Amino acid sequence: MGFSVGTRQFGDVTVIDVQGRFTLTEGEAIHDLLVDLLRDGRKKVLLNLRAVSYLDSSGIGQLVRGFCTANKSGAELKAIDLSPRAEEVVQLTNLHTILTDFPDEQEALRSFLY
Repeated sequence: MGFSVGTRQFGDVTVIDVQGRFTLTEGEAIHDLLVDLLRDGRKKVLLNLRAVSYLDSSGIGQLVRGFCTANKSGAELKAIDLSPRAEEVVQLTNLHTILTDFPDEQEALRSFLY
């Protein structure tokens, strides 16, 4: 499965749909997209990782980088549907303390209201 990324809008929340491998190169592309969204004034961003087939340590590093970039811009970055392996890595690295992961999109979208 090749890499692809797309965006959808739900009110003031932008959803970034990621498909395929999530490594350094793909993470850089996602980060560039995030920077563009933040520059356009988007302050609520949700990463949909449901279709991510592989996430390595470089991809995790890019998630942290994205979170830091969003945080510095006064934006919120959340994630949904981490794979079991990705969730394990997030727990082991204590990233769950900064990157909020939700089991489904509706719950994540509702979380931006509070």
